[in-house]
Amino acid sequence: MADAERANNDSNESNTSSDVDIPVENSTPDVTELEIAEKLPAADDTDANIPQTLSAAEVPEPAIQLTLPTPTSQPSSAQLAPVANSNPIILSTTQAASLPKARLPHDTTGILEDRIKEDPRGDLDAWLGLINEHRKRNKLDDARAVYDRFFKVFPQAAEIWVQWADMELENDNFAGAEHVFGASLLSVLSVQLWTVYLNYIRRRNDLTNDVSGTARTTVSQAYDFVLANIGIDSQAGRIWQEYIQFIRSAPGQIGGSSWQDQQKMDQLRKAYQRAIMVPMSTLNGIWKEYDQFEMGLNKITGRKFLQEKSPGYMSARSANTALENLTRGIIRTTLPRLPPALGFDGDQEYLQQVELWKKWITWEQEDPLVLKEEEPQIYKQRVLYVFKQAVMALRFWPEVWADAADWCFANGLEQEGDSFLNDGMSANPESCLITFKKADRLETTLSTNEADKGPAEHGEIIRAPYDKLLDTLYDMIKQLKTREAQDLAKLEESAALDASISAIISKAEDDEEEKEADIKAREAAKANQIKAIQQGYAMQAQLLSRTLSFAWIALMRAMRRVQGKGQPKDPLVGGMRKIFADARQRGRLTSDVYVAAALLEHHVYKEAAGTKIFERGAKLFPEDVNFTLEYLKHLVSIGDITNARVTFETVVSRLTPKPDMVSKAKPLYAFFHKYESEYGELSQISKLEKRMTEVYPEDPRLATFAARYSAEGFDPTAVRLIVSPSKQMRPKSTGPTIMQSIEQPSSIQNSPRPHYVQEASPRPQYLQATNSPKRPFQIEDSDDLNRPRKLARGESPLKGAAGRRLDQQKRLQQGTPTWQSNAPPFVVPRDITFLLSIIPRADLYTSTKFSPEALVRLLRETIVPDFSTWKTARDQSQPPVQRYDGTRSTHIPPPPRPNAYPQQQQSGGQNSQYGDQGSSWQNDGSQPPYPEPHASYPGYFR
Repeated sequence: MADAERANNDSNESNTSSDVDIPVENSTPDVTELEIAEKLPAADDTDANIPQTLSAAEVPEPAIQLTLPTPTSQPSSAQLAPVANSNPIILSTTQAASLPKARLPHDTTGILEDRIKEDPRGDLDAWLGLINEHRKRNKLDDARAVYDRFFKVFPQAAEIWVQWADMELENDNFAGAEHVFGASLLSVLSVQLWTVYLNYIRRRNDLTNDVSGTARTTVSQAYDFVLANIGIDSQAGRIWQEYIQFIRSAPGQIGGSSWQDQQKMDQLRKAYQRAIMVPMSTLNGIWKEYDQFEMGLNKITGRKFLQEKSPGYMSARSANTALENLTRGIIRTTLPRLPPALGFDGDQEYLQQVELWKKWITWEQEDPLVLKEEEPQIYKQRVLYVFKQAVMALRFWPEVWADAADWCFANGLEQEGDSFLNDGMSANPESCLITFKKADRLETTLSTNEADKGPAEHGEIIRAPYDKLLDTLYDMIKQLKTREAQDLAKLEESAALDASISAIISKAEDDEEEKEADIKAREAAKANQIKAIQQGYAMQAQLLSRTLSFAWIALMRAMRRVQGKGQPKDPLVGGMRKIFADARQRGRLTSDVYVAAALLEHHVYKEAAGTKIFERGAKLFPEDVNFTLEYLKHLVSIGDITNARVTFETVVSRLTPKPDMVSKAKPLYAFFHKYESEYGELSQISKLEKRMTEVYPEDPRLATFAARYSAEGFDPTAVRLIVSPSKQMRPKSTGPTIMQSIEQPSSIQNSPRPHYVQEASPRPQYLQATNSPKRPFQIEDSDDLNRPRKLARGESPLKGAAGRRLDQQKRLQQGTPTWQSNAPPFVVPRDITFLLSIIPRADLYTSTKFSPEALVRLLRETIVPDFSTWKTARDQSQPPVQRYDGTRSTHIPPPPRPNAYPQQQQSGGQNSQYGDQGSSWQNDGSQPPYPEPHASYPGYFR
C-alpha cells in the first residue's frame, strides 16, 4: 500500500494554495469518462505491475576482481576489492516540518553530519571537514566509514582517494591501501593517484636486495600497467623519466654485446620511442636524452632511428605547445561542484570551465597528432582519456556524459559508452538528458541484445531508467516542501524573538504609540518575507512538476513504441494507457501530459478517447492558456467548430475579467481571429476585431487588420513594390564621385586637422600643393633648403605677483582647467601634421583597405634618408638603401643602380643590425631598387 499512501499524500499536498499560478493537476481524476480505462488499478495491483527492481540490463556488474602488480611478500593480496558502488543517490526527505533539534556548539561531528544529511552532493566542505575531524581524533574506523559514504557520492574524487591511501600507508595498513587501489584505480585516471600506487609498489619491492629478480619484474609490470593507463597524460612526464631511469638501472651495460646488454638497449629504445610521441612538459628533455642514446651507440643507425621518429616528435612538441595554451585556464580538479544557477555567484566561472573542457575535447577529436589513420587505437584512447578527465571535473554537468557516450557509440566503443551513461545517471539521477539517452540506448539494442524476450520484458527494461528519474523528481518535490516548512518555521522563530526584544524595549521606554507602529511594521515585513519564500518555492515546485510531466510523456511515447496502446488493467503489457493511468495516480502533473496523451490517441489510433482526454483536462486546467490553445486546435482539426467556439468563449470570459490574466488570453484571440479570417464570415471577423480592440486598446488596429491576410513570414499589406527602379533603386553614395575642379579649392575641410601655422618645408616632397594645372617650378638644385629654421621667440612672462595675477586672469577668461595651466602645450610635429593633411578621408576608399598595423610597421622599418644624403646619392647615381621583407616588384623601370651607399661605406654601415643588406646588395638588372610597398611588404593590404 505504499504507492496508494504516496498518491494520497501527493493529492493532499497539491491542494495547498499559493500566490503563484501553477497549473498542476490537484487530485486524482475520475476516469469513468474515458474510454481508455473503466477504472484505475488498485494500489495493490499497481504495486504488482510497476517494476520496483532493475532488469537484467540495468543490474550493476558483479564485483570486479582487479589484479594488479603487488608486492612479492604478500602474494595473497593480489586480488583487490571491487570498485565502489555506483548506485544513484536518492535524496532523503524529512517528514517533520518543524526545525530540527539544535546541536551544542562543541558537537562538531554532529553538526557536520546534519549538513551532509541535508545536502549530500552540494556541501562538499562538510564531507571534508567530517573526515578531517575523525582523523584529527585518531578515529580511523569512523574515518573509513565516512570515506565509504563519501565515495558513493563522489566516486572519482582522486584527491580524497589519495588521502585515504596515505592514511593507510602511514599506519602500515597495506591491506587497506590495496583495498583503496583496487576500488579506485581503473575508474579514476589521475596521475596523482597512480603515482601513489607506483610508489607503493616500489616501496614493497626492494630492488637493492633483489637476488632472484622477482621484485624488478613486479616493478616493471607496475610501470607498464601505469603507463598503459595514464601514460598519455600531459602531466605524466615525471613517470616517463622515472621509468627510463629504472630501465637504465637494470643489470647490463648499454652498448655491450651480451644478451642482457642487448635486451636492456631494446627496452630503453622502446621506452624512449614511446615517450617522445606523447605531448608533455618533459618532451624536449627526453628527446635530447634519446638523441644522445642513439648517437652514443652507433651514429649511422642512430641517425636512421632519429630520422624515423623525428616527425612524430615534432608533432608531439607542437601539440604540447598548443595543449599548454589550450588548457592554461582549466582547473583539473576531481572534487566536483554543483553548477551554480544562472545569475548567481560563480555561474560564469563554471560555464567558462565547461567551455575550456569542450575546447580540449574538440582539439583531441580533431587529431592534431595525426593518429586517426595510422594508429586509430591510440587516437581513440586519447579522446576517451580526455572525456574521462572532463567527467571527473564536471561530474554534475550532464552534457559532458552525453557527449562522451555519443562519441563512444559513434566510434565502436559500445561498452565504454554504456559505462558513461550508467555513471552519468548515478551522478545526476535527476537529469532528464542522461535518462532519455539511456532509455534510447536500451530501446535501440532491444532487437539485438533482448531479441529472445517478449513485450512485457521489453517494457520493464525501457521503464527502469524512467522510474529512477521519476522517483528522484518526486522525492525532490517532497524535500522542497520540507525546506519550505523549515524556512517558514525559522522565519516565525526569528519574528517571535524580535517581537519579544521589541516588547522589552518598548516597556522600558513606556511608549505605546511607537510600540503599535513597530508592531505593524514588523507584521508587514514578516508578511512580505513569507510571501517571498512561498513564491520562490512555488516557482521551484512548478519547474519540478513540469519536468516530471515531460518525463511521463517520454515514457508514454516509449511504451507506445514497445508495447503499443495497451490497457490500464493489463499487468504485463499495459502500454501507453497504463503509463498515463500511473501518471495520474501519482499526481503533480501539468496539462502537457493530457495534451500528449490526447494527441497520441488521436493521431496514432484515430480514436475518440483523445477528445475525452481533452475534455477531462479542460475541467482540471480551466485557465491554462496553452492547454486551451491545443484543445482548440484539436477541435478545429476534427471539424467540431461549435465546441471550439464554446470553449473559446468560456475560457476568454474567465480570463478577461482578471487584470493579471488579460495578457494570457491574447494567443487565444490571435488563433481564433486567424481561423475566422480564413474560414469565417466578414461580420464575425469584424465583431471579433472589435472585441480585441476593446480588450487590447494599445494594439494598433492596422496590425490586427493586416493579420487577416498575412501568413507566417510574409505580410502582403506591408510590401513596398518597386514602381520606378531609376528613382527607387539608386545606390547610396559612399563618397564624392566627381573630383573637384583644380581651379576651385575646397572650402570645407572634411578631415579633422590640428590647428597649426605651417611653415615652408625644407624638403622637396613637402612643398605646398597648389591647384594650378601648370608645371611646378623645378627647385631640385636649391642648396639652401636645409638651412636651420628660425623659431619665433616666446613672449617673456611677467615675474612676481603681477605675473601670477595676469596668468590667473587669462586662465579664467579662457576657461582652462587649473590642472592644465602649468603643463606645456602639446605640439604635433610638423611632418606628422603635413602627413595628416594630405591623407584622404577614409570614406574615399571603396576597394582596397589598408592595414594600419602593417602600414606603421612598414614606415617604422623603412630607411628614409634626409635631403642632403639623398641629393648626394643622386649626384653619384647611387640609390639609398631600402629594407623590405617581401619580394620586389618587377613592373617599375629601374633607374641607374650604384654598388653602395657612400655614407655607409665611410661609417662601416650604419644599419649593421640588419646584416649586410645595404652594403653588399648587388644588382644584376633583374630587380628594381624601388619596389612598391604593397608588392614588397606582406600584410600591407587587408
